[in-house]
Amino acid sequence: MQEEKASGSRLKENTLSLSDAIVLGLASSAPAQTMAVALPALVAAIGYAGVLPIACAFVPMLGIALAYQHLNRWDQSAGATYTWVSRALHPYLGFVAGWVILMYYTLGTTGMTLPAGTYTLQLIAPGIANNKIAAVAVGSLWNLAVTFLLLAGIEVAARFQRALAIFEYSVLFFFAILGIRALISGHAATSITPAWFGISGANKMKEFVGGILIAVFMYSGWDAAIYVNEETKNKEANPGRAAVSSVVILLFVYGLITFAYQGIVDRAALQSSAGNALAVIAQRLLLGPGSLLLSVVVLLGTVACLQVAIVSASRLGFAMAEDRVMPAFFRIVHPRTGSPWAVTLFMGGINLVFLMLTAFEAGGTREMLSNIAGSLGIIASLFYALTAIAAVWQYRGVLFKNLGNFLLGGLWPALGAIFLLLVVFEAVLTGAVAPAVLWSGLGASAVALPIALGIRYVGKVPFLDSSRTQPVSVAKIEDLS
Repeated sequence: MQEEKASGSRLKENTLSLSDAIVLGLASSAPAQTMAVALPALVAAIGYAGVLPIACAFVPMLGIALAYQHLNRWDQSAGATYTWVSRALHPYLGFVAGWVILMYYTLGTTGMTLPAGTYTLQLIAPGIANNKIAAVAVGSLWNLAVTFLLLAGIEVAARFQRALAIFEYSVLFFFAILGIRALISGHAATSITPAWFGISGANKMKEFVGGILIAVFMYSGWDAAIYVNEETKNKEANPGRAAVSSVVILLFVYGLITFAYQGIVDRAALQSSAGNALAVIAQRLLLGPGSLLLSVVVLLGTVACLQVAIVSASRLGFAMAEDRVMPAFFRIVHPRTGSPWAVTLFMGGINLVFLMLTAFEAGGTREMLSNIAGSLGIIASLFYALTAIAAVWQYRGVLFKNLGNFLLGGLWPALGAIFLLLVVFEAVLTGAVAPAVLWSGLGASAVALPIALGIRYVGKVPFLDSSRTQPVSVAKIEDLS
């Protein structure tokens, strides 16, 4: 049993609606910002067959989302994967999962903050928009702004996210219509061919696997709806519904935007404009000041994503601190706003440190952002797969009650986990990603176990006591369909 929560250390309950949770899940995936980073990498990996890996990644990703939905019905914890894997499988595996997810959000904010700086400079000082030092400096200011905004409470963040979402999707779809019109009328850099929709357009298996990893990165983030489950109304059902809904919406959004945007400028121009690729596309689609709309959307979407990343990381850190595997001050919650302000400030500060380090990294912005996308794809594949495995194991006692339980609670999540693990294995085997990407992705995972051992044997933390009995708890929920 977990220790009783200290008085005054509870998150604010019944604050967010189902629609708020969906908006947070979509904001964490950040379609505008993600496309700014992922589209050049996707075209480089797989050419103009980018819709194919997006569609392929959707099937296992929906299975993973179903696993999250089922586990949330069993246990509503801000720790999500960390808590579920700890209880269903083993505390050490749970800690590794929690650590990997924290690394994911820390590394991910770097991939988000650089475009935020780039797009801000594109609007106010175009001459230095591709200067990495300047982008890091401006991005750091945005990081500070969203961190301090979170201290006002999750309600303020939710209202902010809703307003940004309405504006972001309106502009993205407007430019998608312009892009499709340009493709049909022959005013784009390339023409639509059958190769856009078939495996033949993916060249080789190595490139296709690379495209799948990038697609996984594009989807990742929808689980942000789960990390606020303790603060959501009807917390047994709504966070899971929000997770599944977010994945379905993202399939449509990413498929449409990739199809509409990828052929507007030639591949060389797209590759050379990583970080502000959508600004280059917008200038081709709409002459005059109106082209800046897409830059504004990417900027605001990036800011929204930054905020949700800190929300998710802080809630996970809060849950881990409850089990004493993270510093005790992570448990401090403001009595009025219900905000875990101490861990929020800490995570914002860690993000700044990692961001500053990128300013001195060798290589250009394009290469760095592409590597980040691949690293995040590997990390997300690992913790998503582990969550699905925990769900199948936890509900093993009811999987054969009916066909719906078997398909939705067992087979689909299991196939999702197997698919993602095979993608990671294939990426390692074929060299689909650079060694730096593998080091970032797999290295972040490998370092977690020795840290857990140190916490257990040096810190004497009971939660990680491998000798304690862990009763196998088969969920009482009979119907998973």
